Amino acid sequence: MSSSPPLQTTAPSVSAPGPAPAGPLVSPPSPSAVTPMVTTPGPATVVPPTDTAPAYAPTSLQVAGPSAGDRYGVGVPARRGSWGEGSTLVRRDARVGVYIGPTFKLTGFGGAPGLLLGADFGVLLGERFAIGAAGSALVTPLAVHRSDGRTLNMRTQHAGVTLRVALVRVKFFTLGIGALIGGGRACLNDERLDRCVNRAAMFVAEPELGLTFAVTRVLRLVLSGGYRVAVAQAWSGPSDRQLGGLTGTLGFQLGKF
Repeated sequence: MSSSPPLQTTAPSVSAPGPAPAGPLVSPPSPSAVTPMVTTPGPATVVPPTDTAPAYAPTSLQVAGPSAGDRYGVGVPARRGSWGEGSTLVRRDARVGVYIGPTFKLTGFGGAPGLLLGADFGVLLGERFAIGAAGSALVTPLAVHRSDGRTLNMRTQHAGVTLRVALVRVKFFTLGIGALIGGGRACLNDERLDRCVNRAAMFVAEPELGLTFAVTRVLRLVLSGGYRVAVAQAWSGPSDRQLGGLTGTLGFQLGKF
């Protein structure tokens, strides 16, 4: 009967990796028999972040780098000059429309009512400003007294440039102000001679407050009221106060808005 081989008491090397050598069963080494491997600490490796976007959005007062005169790293925006680039009253991409239509104006001359028939043309800028021209003529002759006491029929007409500004716009409704500035003439007509026996040129200014209603895409209704100021040259007809008076207008605007 053969005797069993003696147990190996020398601990195997654990520094080289690999499969364990074939051989007899080896008992595990004791903790005191294994020499620990000590590594020398080196410099820590810093991994840069992959997201380079700033954690916050800079304000309008912060710039990429401080300029001369900045305090605490906060930039101060450059001061604009008095004639620097600014915004315009009407933007370049503003809508431009055009319209034309008849007007019916009820007014008074020295207490006597009269009807003025006219036309209105304008260019609309951005649905807010309008510039154009308008004119009207008296279609109901009025009997007036001349300075010598004779009664004659007066006819008058005037025209001028119109300016309008929309103050309030709510859906199909617009409230605005406008004015006509121009001139015209007044005439005293003798029915027996069928001709004008006395005429006078006059300056006319007519401010008004108007309401506009969009009936369709191409038609609008205008209701306005104002006062006509007239200054005529010296003549034998009615005075300036009688040539002026309150006005009420019904108008239609047909065009592209």
